[in-house]
Parts: sequence; structure tokens; C-alpha cells
Amino acid sequence: MTHEAPLVAFDVLSPQCPSRTVLRHVVDRWTPLVVVVLSDGPRRFSELRREVGGVTPKVLTETLRSMERDGLVVRSQTPGVPPRVDYELTELGRSLTGPLTALRDWVQDHAGQVLVHRERHDAALA
Repeated sequence: MTHEAPLVAFDVLSPQCPSRTVLRHVVDRWTPLVVVVLSDGPRRFSELRREVGGVTPKVLTETLRSMERDGLVVRSQTPGVPPRVDYELTELGRSLTGPLTALRDWVQDHAGQVLVHRERHDAALA
């Protein structure tokens, strides 16, 4: 049995709208990077940490727990010594790959321009 969200009009521009918490989780510092890595398939924690780069184990654990709670990833454990734990995007998580890929492409294509504008702005204030 799948649980569908009730038909509610969400407005992310409204301060009281719960969709703001969803937006905050989806565009936090690490979730987009985890989605990009997992879009290529399941990963173990150590692989995720290495591929994301710069994230501490504690923060990655918190991010993965939040993503699991939101239904974006599934954690599966295989018995063994030590047990093997893999993380994989759910169907809902996979639906984020298109928008996040577009955002990633935009950032990579325009980062140079943004940094030039940032330098000019800061120099004008100095």
C-alpha cells in the first residue's frame, strides 16, 4: 500500500507552509551532493563520504537519516562481519536527480561569472 500525500495546495512562498521544511532539506548543504552520488547507484557509507568530499561522518550520518526520514533514501543492511550497509535513492529520491542535475549544471556553467561579480562587488565596498 502506498501512501500518497493528501491533495493540498502547498505554497513555498508562504511562511507558514510546511513545504518550506521540505525545500530546506532538499537544498541544504549536503543533500544535493548525496543525491548526485546516489544517482549512479547504491553506495556504502565510506564510498559516499569519499565521493561527496568534505563532509564529516557525523554530518553525513545526520543527512542520510534526514533523507531516509523524508523518503529519499533507503538504508539496507546485509549481515556479515562487519555488516554491510548500503544507501540507495528511492523512487522519490530519484525524482530529484533531474532538477538537481539542472542546478548543478547551472552552477558549474556560471560559477566563474558569479565569482567575478562577487569580486567586483566586494572591491567596490572596500
